[in-house]
Amino acid sequence: MRSQLRLRASFDIPDEVSRGPHSPAFGKFLWSWFGDTGPLTHGELDITFLNELTQVELDCAREMIRRNLKLRYVHIIDGVSALRDIDSAPVLRTMIADESDDSRRLTMAGTLWKLTKDPVFPELLERAKRSGNPGLISAHLLQVLWLDDERSFDFLMELLPEQDVEPLIWRVLKRLAFRMPFRPLLARPYLAHKGAQQHRFYAWSILNRLEFGSRTEDVPRERWRSPSEYRQLRHDPAFRQLMISALHRWNAESANGR
Repeated sequence: MRSQLRLRASFDIPDEVSRGPHSPAFGKFLWSWFGDTGPLTHGELDITFLNELTQVELDCAREMIRRNLKLRYVHIIDGVSALRDIDSAPVLRTMIADESDDSRRLTMAGTLWKLTKDPVFPELLERAKRSGNPGLISAHLLQVLWLDDERSFDFLMELLPEQDVEPLIWRVLKRLAFRMPFRPLLARPYLAHKGAQQHRFYAWSILNRLEFGSRTEDVPRERWRSPSEYRQLRHDPAFRQLMISALHRWNAESANGR
């Protein structure tokens, strides 16, 4: 491929790199990370083509990611772990210390965990859980599985809904919230309640997906184990081992190492 790729001007890519020539794998790397980034950022891209990079191309790809880490884009940060660039670990540690956004700090720490098992990642996960911020917790809840041990199971268990069914007051409000003339008055508090509970429902969903071996959210609700059942089984050695084995399988089967 000899024609120069039309990469985004916001990225720091030297002309001689974008100009080529490129192998199919390296050209796809440049285009996916610095050209049309949509499929990558939406998790729709199979990045196993990175395995086809030669050592020279791999070194160059890592350098391109390092040059653009200053932009703090999530897909660039993720590129560090995708390319297994351990030399970027000190840079990530510095970036975490300087970053004020909690979500971006967790993204950086997750990448650092994949590279070096740096303990800052579980520390920041625990801090997020203590914050009670449902949006922050939900956004990074699947990353809890990267711990790949009993900490993942216990983290999810501690976020389970407190009750097996919604309290009566919220069930009544839900029925009324979307019926005229109550909609304007009642919809907002009900939706606020649901938003405040989203991370708990998500943790419950992930536990069921783990137990039933589903990487997608297609486990029929009638098969779900209830929160109270999970709490009863939490300290059962056989059940814990079953769930940890399921966790290991989940991570081993993760597409593209994500």
